[in-house]
Amino acid sequence: MVPLSEKKLAFIREVSGIEDERTLAALIEAYHEIIALSKINGKPATRTPRRNFDADAIRRRRGHAGHDKAKIMQLIHEMDVQEPLEQLLSQLTK
Repeated sequence: MVPLSEKKLAFIREVSGIEDERTLAALIEAYHEIIALSKINGKPATRTPRRNFDADAIRRRRGHAGHDKAKIMQLIHEMDVQEPLEQLLSQLTK
């Protein structure tokens, strides 16, 4: 089994390699949520705070409006594509 100190160093190296600010911000936020949970429970957190992935909730929390799903679905229905998906994909590769 790998000692805790080696696990910490490996994680620090991995975090040091992050170049995307959004990824780093999400990691920091998750860390703070885990720490807050452990303080509430009085013991280290054994699970992640977010149980289900919700891309829309993440976008809203970050301040992005995102796409209008209703508008996209309306456009899809208006296009009324009759060709099979395989045929459309084969046309893209030509």
